[in-house]
Amino acid sequence: MALTIVKQYSVFLLNEPGTLKNFAELFVREQVDIIAMAQDVRYDAAVVRVAVQHDKGISHALTKAGFTSVKTDAICLDMPNRLGILRDIGAVLSAHDINITTIYGTSVAGGITRWIVVVNDITKALNVLESSGLFES
Repeated sequence: MALTIVKQYSVFLLNEPGTLKNFAELFVREQVDIIAMAQDVRYDAAVVRVAVQHDKGISHALTKAGFTSVKTDAICLDMPNRLGILRDIGAVLSAHDINITTIYGTSVAGGITRWIVVVNDITKALNVLESSGLFES
C-alpha cells in the first residue's frame, strides 16, 4: 500500500501507425520506466498521459525529440483491489472540495489496484488521503 507523488506528462501525438512505438522508444533510451499510461485519440491526434516515478530529464528529451508536453504532479495510489475503491477515492476527495481533473488506473481481481490521480490541490489531497483510512489493511 503506497501513496506517492509521481510526474505525469501529457503529450500530443499524431494518430498514425508507429507514433506510439517511437514515443515509447524515447523512454527506453532515457531509461525512464512508465508506471501508467492512458491515451485519448481524436481523429488525427492523440493525447497520451504517461506517469513516471523518476523523470530523469525526460522533459528535456521529449522537447528535443519534438514532442509538445505538459508536466504535472500526480498522486499514485497502490492498494489492494476491492469493490468500490474508486468510489471511495472520489468520496474522500469530494468531501474536502478537491476536484479530480484526471484519473486513470487498473486493477486485477484479488490483486493490487493502481490509480493515477491529478487534482486541483495536491497537498490537500495527499493529507486527506493519508488520513482517510483507505490504506489500512
